[in-house]
Amino acid sequence: MSSIQQPTRRTIAHGLAWSVPVVTIAGTAPAIAASTRKDPGINGWVLNTRTSLGSCQHSLRVNSSPTTTITTPDSAPFGLYVYDVHPENTFSNIRLVYWIIGNQTATWAPGTNHSSCWSSPVRGTPTMQPDSLLYTPYTFTYTCPLLASQISPPDSDGVARLKLGRFDTTATFTQPTSLCNDVTYWTQRFITIDEDGSGPAAPEVRTFQRRNGTRGTYTAGALRSAARQGANSDSQSDLS
Repeated sequence: MSSIQQPTRRTIAHGLAWSVPVVTIAGTAPAIAASTRKDPGINGWVLNTRTSLGSCQHSLRVNSSPTTTITTPDSAPFGLYVYDVHPENTFSNIRLVYWIIGNQTATWAPGTNHSSCWSSPVRGTPTMQPDSLLYTPYTFTYTCPLLASQISPPDSDGVARLKLGRFDTTATFTQPTSLCNDVTYWTQRFITIDEDGSGPAAPEVRTFQRRNGTRGTYTAGALRSAARQGANSDSQSDLS
């Protein structure tokens, strides 16, 4: 993905790329922690629910704290968070971008669980993504301080996480006729981490993105004419 900075050796040490096999975590944590997936930067899982409203209109709800019995792929809790936090770490420039296929203008409405730390979304210029299709970006910025001291006690899997405020918002939009039943989207996460705060080490932007929705996940080199699974369904849900 040419738009994404490749993780350096320092980045990998603190968050493995999502496509790389995870490693066993040493220590006394429960065995389930050995399979925990670690992405570079902001980790965690959200539930994305896309619903057809008819006449090429759709909604896409993004919820980091859903009420569901769904188990995430690595059994980690729902939410957005950072792993491997050290007391001297500082964090800035935290953003979450949703790229929706096509050229449209979405109206976003926050849900009851949505944290005020997230700004209103800013629509960007439609741009090609790694699958060579056009998408419209909507960028949410985290406006509250994120401090290493805010790290939560270990979850039930024995892993401690620095958690961001809940993300719960719904986009409503009308697709162009050529993409009437297509709600494919890329999710892109950004965070700048300075490992030693005011020390000599340079801050690093840690970011990754992945695709989901109507056309499913995307792997470089895969066929770009993927079947549109569930294109005519009233409601579909994905994890990202």
